[in-house]
Amino acid sequence: MQLNIYIVSHPIIQQLSSQIMNPTLVSQNMYNESYKQLGLLMVYEVMRKWMLIQNIYIKQIDHIHTFCTLKRKESYIILTDLVDSYNFVTDALNLIPGVELNHINFRQKLDNINNCIINTNNTEQQKIIIVNLHINNNILINFLDYLTKEKHIQINQIKIICITCKHQILEKIGNKYPDLNIYTTKIL
Repeated sequence: MQLNIYIVSHPIIQQLSSQIMNPTLVSQNMYNESYKQLGLLMVYEVMRKWMLIQNIYIKQIDHIHTFCTLKRKESYIILTDLVDSYNFVTDALNLIPGVELNHINFRQKLDNINNCIINTNNTEQQKIIIVNLHINNNILINFLDYLTKEKHIQINQIKIICITCKHQILEKIGNKYPDLNIYTTKIL
């Protein structure tokens, strides 16, 4: 089976992505705002297929009130390099309650990544979103190895968000993890 790559082609996402990839064409304020909005929309795109709604009905004498709430069986973790992408994920954290945010320095070697905080007691219920803005080296593959082998996370519980990714790295990831889902705006 091939790697599942979703090139998010919504016009708004493509416009925001273009502004981020060409920062000299827009003001700093516009760049920052585009960056935050793109992050929100990309996280939404990934999570909309995972999140489940539970309807709650409260019956009163003359009518029924209906409330929608998120099912709490699953927990969501965003793993990202906060130095690079804090503004990218901030608005998404405000929108989606209960999402845990963990810092991973993707510029370090795997030895230093091993302190990743993931609750290993309930791994079947965890959904992990890895935000790596530009996938251009093998560190992500090493990190996926760590999550699947050391933390015993199933690859179908992991989704990756990036703005750009290199074709060569995608081929390597696809050979090793063909069931992985990657959401991007552009392949280089």
